[in-house]
Amino acid sequence: MTTGTLAGANDRLPADVTIEPMAPGDRPAVDALVERCFGPERRGRTANLLRGTSAPVPGLAFVAVARGALVGAIRCHPVAWQAPFARPRPLLLLGPMVTAPERRGQGIGLALLARVVAELDAQALDCALIGDAPYYGRFGWSADVTQEWELPGPVERHRLLLRARHPALYGGRAKLMAAAQAGLPAAA
Repeated sequence: MTTGTLAGANDRLPADVTIEPMAPGDRPAVDALVERCFGPERRGRTANLLRGTSAPVPGLAFVAVARGALVGAIRCHPVAWQAPFARPRPLLLLGPMVTAPERRGQGIGLALLARVVAELDAQALDCALIGDAPYYGRFGWSADVTQEWELPGPVERHRLLLRARHPALYGGRAKLMAAAQAGLPAAA
């Protein structure tokens, strides 16, 4: 699987920033940063509906910290993918990825993404996201097989992306939903 320009991402990280696993106590600060960057309207967005009330997957959630302050975060949440007449299967949803506005353009988001991609690859996990194909496509995400997926809200089809070891397994009509809605565990 391609990792694009993720190699050396931490080399470009500012010296005062460290990437650390997200701890349970980080959640209020992460939520505040997400609120600050995306506003309250994010709650009605499709990606938020997919995450539902699920907790971030341990080992797939990271924060960027500078001098004790949270300046970025990235998380994966459990969701479910279901083809017609089949059982739902677990899948991950990346996001939100967020960087404090005053720290954007410093490579923090790229370093957070590199850390998640390394973990996804190490654990051989597949992951979807709603995002910009030109950016995420460099790292293996594609809209090639997601065009017929049904979601709980609106989505621009070219922004519904998948990074999978065997993407053809996800082709065709299917539903993407919150893990709890499909009866799957809301935490991995």
